Amino acid sequence: MLSWGAAAAMALHVPRYYFHHCDSERTNDEEGVELSSVQAARSYATDCARDMCCADLKEGWLNLDHRIEVADEAGEHILTITYREAFELRN
Repeated sequence: MLSWGAAAAMALHVPRYYFHHCDSERTNDEEGVELSSVQAARSYATDCARDMCCADLKEGWLNLDHRIEVADEAGEHILTITYREAFELRN
């Protein structure tokens, strides 16, 4: 049986996710971000991809196959968001 303190610490644990940017090279996220869930990590990765798209567009180009790869605290791949998935093109 866990002590009250150990149980409280487990309940308060917020997982850390790492957002690796992959374009012509891979840039590993060494710090990560604490987020409440995989869904929150997906949303954060989408926002990151959108920010990177905007920066690339300002330079005059965009590669929709560039991506953000998300890993958990153990380094396991959780999900990938490509620039293509980060937004919707409309006419």
